[in-house]
Amino acid sequence: MEFSILGPTELRFEGRPIPLGAAKQRGLLAVLLYHAGDPVRVETIVEFLWQNAGVDARRPLLYTLASRLRAVLRAVGLQNALVRVPGTGAYRLTVDPELIDYHRFLRLTAEAEQAIERDQHDRSVALLSRAVELWRDDPLADLRGARCEHLRRDMREKQFRAIKLLAKSELAIGRYDRVLTRLEPLLIENQLDEGLARLWASALHAAGRTYDARDFLAGYRRRYRRIMRTEPALDITELLPAAPADNGRSAVDEAVPAPRQLPNDVPDYTGNTGLLEELDTLAASGGTAKVVVLTGMPGVGKTTLAGHWGHRRQSWFPEGQLCLNAEAHGPVPPVRPQEALHRFLVALGVPADRVPDDPDRRVALYHRLMAGRRMLVVLDNVVDSDQAQQLLPRSDTSFTIVTSRNRLRGLGVRHGIRNLTVAPLSGPERHRMLSRIIGPDRADAEPAALETLARLSGGLPLALRVIGEHVGSRPGARLGDLADELANRLLDIEGDETDEMTLRTVFAWSVNALAPLPARLFLLLGLCPGSTIGVEAAAAMLSVGAAEAERALDRLARAHLVNHDTVRRYRMHDLLRQYAADRARVDEPAGQRRAALHRLWDWYLLTAFHAVSQLEPDRPPVPDLPETDAVAPVAFTSDGAALRWCEAERTNLLALVRSAATEGFHRHAWQIVDTLHEVFDRSGSQEEMREMLEIALDAATVDGHDLARVGTLVNLGATYFTSHDHQRAGSLFAQALQLARDKGFTELQTICRHNLASVQLRSGATRTAIETFRQVLTDCRTAGYATGEAFTLYHLGDAYRQLGHYGQARRLYQQALAICDRIGSLRGQSLNHVGLAGLGLDTGQPETALTHSRMALDLHNRVTDEGIRCDALTVSAEAQLRRGRHHEALAEATLARAVGDELADPVRTARALAVLADTLDATGNHEGAAARRREALDILDDTNDPQRQAIRDRLSTHHGPGRRAG
Repeated sequence: MEFSILGPTELRFEGRPIPLGAAKQRGLLAVLLYHAGDPVRVETIVEFLWQNAGVDARRPLLYTLASRLRAVLRAVGLQNALVRVPGTGAYRLTVDPELIDYHRFLRLTAEAEQAIERDQHDRSVALLSRAVELWRDDPLADLRGARCEHLRRDMREKQFRAIKLLAKSELAIGRYDRVLTRLEPLLIENQLDEGLARLWASALHAAGRTYDARDFLAGYRRRYRRIMRTEPALDITELLPAAPADNGRSAVDEAVPAPRQLPNDVPDYTGNTGLLEELDTLAASGGTAKVVVLTGMPGVGKTTLAGHWGHRRQSWFPEGQLCLNAEAHGPVPPVRPQEALHRFLVALGVPADRVPDDPDRRVALYHRLMAGRRMLVVLDNVVDSDQAQQLLPRSDTSFTIVTSRNRLRGLGVRHGIRNLTVAPLSGPERHRMLSRIIGPDRADAEPAALETLARLSGGLPLALRVIGEHVGSRPGARLGDLADELANRLLDIEGDETDEMTLRTVFAWSVNALAPLPARLFLLLGLCPGSTIGVEAAAAMLSVGAAEAERALDRLARAHLVNHDTVRRYRMHDLLRQYAADRARVDEPAGQRRAALHRLWDWYLLTAFHAVSQLEPDRPPVPDLPETDAVAPVAFTSDGAALRWCEAERTNLLALVRSAATEGFHRHAWQIVDTLHEVFDRSGSQEEMREMLEIALDAATVDGHDLARVGTLVNLGATYFTSHDHQRAGSLFAQALQLARDKGFTELQTICRHNLASVQLRSGATRTAIETFRQVLTDCRTAGYATGEAFTLYHLGDAYRQLGHYGQARRLYQQALAICDRIGSLRGQSLNHVGLAGLGLDTGQPETALTHSRMALDLHNRVTDEGIRCDALTVSAEAQLRRGRHHEALAEATLARAVGDELADPVRTARALAVLADTLDATGNHEGAAARRREALDILDDTNDPQRQAIRDRLSTHHGPGRRAG
């Protein structure tokens, strides 16, 4: 099996190409293959596939594409390769990177670079030849748009670099003619690339064509000066010793050695290939003074990156390098600009006693000495724009790299200087770096433990070196044992013989430089259990206004102590979160910590209540909500805004509930879950929801709140019911009913009996269910419980429909619909429209079915209940099939199947597949229909729902459009 993205997206299985569908489906696969193993957010995928389209508008199409892609992957034996990562709004494709041509190319190139470092050029040629041969055409050929072009450009640059490395190794082993043949077509499109020119001239000279080499270099230098308006770093005397020396002025006085102040390079440097190549591009560009700022969180490797690049490109700066540690974060005060200028002037040959005392004269002398020099200046660990300002050369022949933990907005705003962010290393990069540090034999012996250690590092090179040194100092220990140890001690493990290289110390330097409010917020964020936090939640923890909290968050973001996740939401690196939590327990008094958490739980609970009140105004709140003026919960003015907040917080909810229970906020734990249960019951897998409800049940028990225990048992049972585990659901409903009777909770007894009747109905005991529902209906009407009355009428409609009493069913659905309309229950309206649509199919009225399914789908934009949507799409597809509209039927059945996949609901997915199969048969695609039926039968093996037999009957008898879908 092999995937290809170095050209059109392809999948070959057992030597034959596998059809991948339409362009958008191939594009989706290409995006996921590029990011193989990593979660890719839905927003990112939509941007790749549809550029500027809104996410919500394209989400249904994405579901369809993902569903079709899963079917393709299943067909080649990859059953669970493509998954929706729970709670993250992201997809992940898990396949062996060796099966993907691009990732194989990266691995071969990395191994070749290691071989070159060991002067193993024969091995390098073998590896790079295989790597280069993998390229067939433009990479990611099935994707369009600016974001894709950025990736494509990065991939082409990697290809270009691999070809140059191959030529370098071929040159080293004497294959001069092959080098010339390989490079000739590249010279046309890369006329200013110095590395390519160097290789071409060297190959000409080695092949005995020295005159041609000199002629080429002379023309190259003229062309470079004309276009770039500066001298190239390429030196003829270096390449062709016999050539006459350049008569130009030497920029460095022979009496003063060129300063070489860069720290030693790291021999096992790993990662950041894209940033290294971007630095190449920026350094080679023309224009005025060239400056780039590298920013990033503590320990991410900014200094090492700058130094490594400087050593790689040392030949570009023949007149030396100046390097300053500006001490923005460390045990000593930051270096004053005038002191830094003094150091630079001495390095440039000015005697220390002749450095001007006057600040203006000192600046002027520095710029005069730097004029026309091809030098690299590295200003490392800068505190702010003002510290760097005076040290930036004005010469357009020098290049300056500034590194800082802070985003130096002043430089960017005033001078248009390019800012680049150094991100943590990716999974493969941290793997590779750690393997190099501890040795391949030890790494290969325990791959699972190596993966754990790499994950613990969070992609921070400093953390990887700390881990590597710790592992290296214990040669007899198992990696698995060391991984267990470091999981709790990594922040305190020393990277060298001083305590200045612990992660805790490095992080502390950044935090200690903060103003009081951002510093306190940083500590409190360590206590916040969610993966992201919004401005309003942060304001609640701090007990300040939203504007003040946003300013504090922005200050943390500028210091790279948090990152922007989405608009007005922020995310913290795992190691920083651990450090913040540890420090909060020391620096923040226990009472203040608890008060901050109390405000946070109050804010979440009351905001959740407002969201649900907007979505279901007739639903009563959970009992005993807190009354407080200490927080300002969000108020929602539209269903869409409420749903967006719920979706954004879904990622955090499980961690929040666990933390609330652990910290002793038991009432908040069950109240938050029971408030949001019905919203999260409408979409996505129910596994996390079940876990939260289990926590909520324990919390309600500890809280001694019997009403909460009954309500949580009911909600937990409803979650199992949604997942078609009717036996477990019935048991939980029975427990809830018994407890409600013991405690005298009359209304909850009615709800429990209603739910038990629903289990009876799904289990085939239809007449028993009708009897129970009739009793429940009487109780609801007596109590004036309109919502309960509407939903009971709806389920009675389902029951009579199962018995074939269609007239009675229609009347019941219509009565329920009228009540839902009166009380404003949009979800209830949707359910009844789906029921009436299905009834239209049962009675041979496809137009009626279409009308009601359209009404349900129109309501979905306000309700967002994916189960109802799936049912409405399936009914609509069947109605379209009966009317002979095969194209519409295919589209809607395909989308229904995709939504069923997203819900992880085997019954709904199989029902949609059955309609899809019949539609394919109707269009003459009998092979495709048979494949869909086999897939549906396989899916039904995963459930014990009684409905599966009716679907099996339809699939096995190959009935056409005359049968009802389930």
